[in-house]
Amino acid sequence: LIGLGVSLLFILNSSLRQPIRRIVETHVGGDVLHIELANQVSFLNRAALDKVFNNASRGTNMLIDASGTDYIDPDILSLIQEFKDKIGPARGINVSLRGFRKKYQMSDEIQFADYSTRDLKDQITPDQVLQILREGNERFYSGNRLSRDLGHQVYATAGEQNPLAVILSCIDSRVPAELVLDLGIGDIFSVRVAGNVIGRKTLGSIEYGVAVIGVKLVLVMGHTRCGAVTSTVQMMCDHHNATQATGCSHLDSIVDEIAPCVDEEACSRLSEMSELAREEFIDETARRNVYRSVQEITARSEVVRNLVDAGKIMVVGALYDVKSGKIEFLTDPSTELEYKGVPQA
Repeated sequence: LIGLGVSLLFILNSSLRQPIRRIVETHVGGDVLHIELANQVSFLNRAALDKVFNNASRGTNMLIDASGTDYIDPDILSLIQEFKDKIGPARGINVSLRGFRKKYQMSDEIQFADYSTRDLKDQITPDQVLQILREGNERFYSGNRLSRDLGHQVYATAGEQNPLAVILSCIDSRVPAELVLDLGIGDIFSVRVAGNVIGRKTLGSIEYGVAVIGVKLVLVMGHTRCGAVTSTVQMMCDHHNATQATGCSHLDSIVDEIAPCVDEEACSRLSEMSELAREEFIDETARRNVYRSVQEITARSEVVRNLVDAGKIMVVGALYDVKSGKIEFLTDPSTELEYKGVPQA
């Protein structure tokens, strides 16, 4: 009896201390009302859960998540089952389940698309895709990443892919595009090359994305403290090429693309710069390199240029800060003069 009493007190205490969490998540396919159940769900949670159900409006995509739940009162289970099978559908609410233990006989069932679909790709505008990327990065650096069922995404995207954007980024291990933009499987084409530079194969990949698959946005994402940019600056200032400096005969193709972005006058003062000034100089070179890559894409690809001129796609630059996790999207009109001032190859 003592043990039973202690267990009951534990469940009641958990229910009071950890109420049901209600989170509105913005997925690429639309908003999802994410109901995260407490670890111990007793009859004390019924009123709170009932209120959430009653307040849900028609057309809501609702996810009831029991991934962190060890115990659910039978009365609560009945409430959830009835809402999922009868009340929710009658009110036009799509109810999905995730994470329920096998003993409850409630299998995972996802009723909403938390990945990019053909309909979404066809309907969405370039500006809307850019906004999705902005919001994704905000979630990433603020620690509020979306909860995703990656297994479901694997299954759902096996038949076809409908990415919304092509992301050209550096190979740097600290800048995985899908993670820093809080995206899922099937949402983007990810093209990675040291220094996020433009070459024939890179450009071919971008053209395939925009002209064949129909993505709406090309994002060139550089980053601070970039090794490729740092090495290029050092080689330029030392008047060495990549083969001489590293013994790597293929690196010159990357260095040659970044080199026009290096301010030669500032380079002459590199040895006199403080550590902070040197870092700022390199990061500014990385920013200029992003602008140049954006220019090179439209200058060297007729198909991309035509789609941009027709307003069907956008080509945008961005700079990821490896210290903060924030992305600076380089779309401010005030940067236009700097953008145009980057020398062409």
